[in-house]
Amino acid sequence: MKASDELKQLTLRGLEAFAGEGLGFFTRRVAQQEGVLAIGTDPSEWWEGYETITDVFKAQSEAMQGLSIVGANPQAYVEGNVGWAATQAALRMPDGSEFPIRLTIVYHQEDGEWKVVQWHGSVGVSNEENFGEDIPT
Repeated sequence: MKASDELKQLTLRGLEAFAGEGLGFFTRRVAQQEGVLAIGTDPSEWWEGYETITDVFKAQSEAMQGLSIVGANPQAYVEGNVGWAATQAALRMPDGSEFPIRLTIVYHQEDGEWKVVQWHGSVGVSNEENFGEDIPT
């Protein structure tokens, strides 16, 4: 694998678009092939297919107007026509409060353009909270 500044910059631009008025940029970057998947932080957030993913992201973007994503510094790598990016960041709400989030994105190159084939956002929860005991990390 090779580090990819192109995918790093694409990831940053996609995060800006998701949080801002440029959602069209984001939706153009989601692959329209079978198997496209997005997973969010809520247990019910498991979306399959281009239309479902883009409809939900549009609705969430509208519901969370004024949200920004701050502190993202993605790692990004590529191997052939597949690449991935991962970052820790924070969701900054309009009132200034922030919530940590972790994101991974898998890309596939289609007709010379990188498209998102898998998106996963998570909120870290301690092992003690999840399992009831302190497990080594």
